[in-house]
Amino acid sequence: MKDKLFDGISLLLIALAIYVLDHQLTTISDVQMGDEGFYMYQGISNFRLGLQTDWGPAYSLWYKFLSLFESDTIRLYYLNMALLSSLPTIALYIAIRLAGFRWYWSLYATLVFHFSRMNFPEGVKVSILLFLLTLLLFIVCARYLRNRLQVSFALLTLSYFLFAYFRPEFVVPFGLCLVLLIGATVRFRQSVYPIVGVVAVVLVLFFGVGSPLSEKGEKAFKQDFSYNYAMRHPEDKRLSTYSNWVDSEVMSQIIFGERVKGFGDALIKHPKIVLTDHLLPNIYNFGVLLGTVIETYFQPLRYLPGGNAILSLFSRKITWLLLLAGFLALVSIRKTALAVSRTVLDNPWPYIVATTAIISPVVSSVYSMGIKIRYLPAFYFFIPVVVGVLVMQLTFRPWVNAILAPRKPLIRLVGSTLTGLLLIGTGAWMAWEWQHQTPATTNGRKLLQYTRQLTAPIPDKTRIRIFDNSDELPTHLSGTSISYDRYKRYSDFYKFVEQNDINLIIFRTEIAQYYKNDTSMQRFIEQPPQAFIRKPGFDPNTYSFIRKDLLH
Repeated sequence: MKDKLFDGISLLLIALAIYVLDHQLTTISDVQMGDEGFYMYQGISNFRLGLQTDWGPAYSLWYKFLSLFESDTIRLYYLNMALLSSLPTIALYIAIRLAGFRWYWSLYATLVFHFSRMNFPEGVKVSILLFLLTLLLFIVCARYLRNRLQVSFALLTLSYFLFAYFRPEFVVPFGLCLVLLIGATVRFRQSVYPIVGVVAVVLVLFFGVGSPLSEKGEKAFKQDFSYNYAMRHPEDKRLSTYSNWVDSEVMSQIIFGERVKGFGDALIKHPKIVLTDHLLPNIYNFGVLLGTVIETYFQPLRYLPGGNAILSLFSRKITWLLLLAGFLALVSIRKTALAVSRTVLDNPWPYIVATTAIISPVVSSVYSMGIKIRYLPAFYFFIPVVVGVLVMQLTFRPWVNAILAPRKPLIRLVGSTLTGLLLIGTGAWMAWEWQHQTPATTNGRKLLQYTRQLTAPIPDKTRIRIFDNSDELPTHLSGTSISYDRYKRYSDFYKFVEQNDINLIIFRTEIAQYYKNDTSMQRFIEQPPQAFIRKPGFDPNTYSFIRKDLLH
């Protein structure tokens, strides 16, 4: 009864925390385009650009589902952000409780995630949706399949393959889980039907829908590798005029001295360059990112009087040495390890899910630039589960127990006091978060509004052929994009516009800056063809161009 009361209080506090973030959502976050825009565009356009199975089609289907309730693309974006900044918070609390941890640890770990930068205002939500689905799978299996571990593990294995249609790197935990599932089935002489079911569904999806692995991963590697190399070698002036997002093919060919197909080909042909200028920096960056995640669990201490002084102590090596010495003096390592192993073996499901769930974010961080915090939400389940079981099973040395035993009434009083302080502190924490919300710059949203006003006289938006990336303005505008990477800089921009039937060009500051040395494009801006109308641009000192026949 007591736990139910505190669960109710915790859920009420979580509901309040959700309101604290979401009540002024459009003020403290901007519309991010990029990848998120492409996912949305594919969903609302019924995969107009084709079913690209390596480009998160399952996430696009999620947007398609949400579009049934909201048709305006800007409001749809914020609807998705509101849901995926809220639902995982609730699911995380329930999951940690079902993993066997007390309400106060579950509440604290949940609110740490909720107020983390990863959850909000980070705008690319595909990894957060996968985190939510992982938690829901864990909850269902922990609640209804507690004594059927093989079936639960088979569902987890199959789910990871399905998740590969959200993010392709999930094929790695899928492959590992499948191997472990087969090995455990043979070792413990279990039924082979779960394996047969998983393999059958995977084969149907693979041949019926398509492979989740293809060219996107190879292009992403070249973009990320080019970025890493350029950052580490500013002296290489050959790369100074290129952008890794647009010119990754050219940049990688300059760096390697030949064209490489992708990561595997580059690693075989140029292992030293890939290792020293890509993999090792990414591993280091991943460690830094993981450190920022761990740091968020201590962040609330800053809100306490003298909290900054306390936290500053942890920047000193002597503090960690003293803590380690105290731990070794007070805790029986052998008995604690035995207690932890017994707990894990008694109910391995939380630890299986928590461990396998972090494989994909680790792989994607090391494979790519390793600086994308949005890859790591699964650690917000892994950390409280692993740390929680270690703390919960701490076994003190006999002399410590002898001191504590006579003082159990006092310990219970201290525990009650700490409970009250936790609830009061949680309220103060949320008040602080509310007061310190910072309004975001709204360049993205203003750009979309500018574009909609610019194209308002065009009756049929599907006729628009815009010089832009397919994951940006066309998502909110309709029409077709002619991507930047299709135009070879320093060639004839007039001819490029004519050959590709481009009828709308919007130069933003970053685009104008990228093409500032392209004489053909600069001449087009100053002397546009008579078929085009030049209008003031979105940014100062920029212009937009609309072909006259598009307005009729």
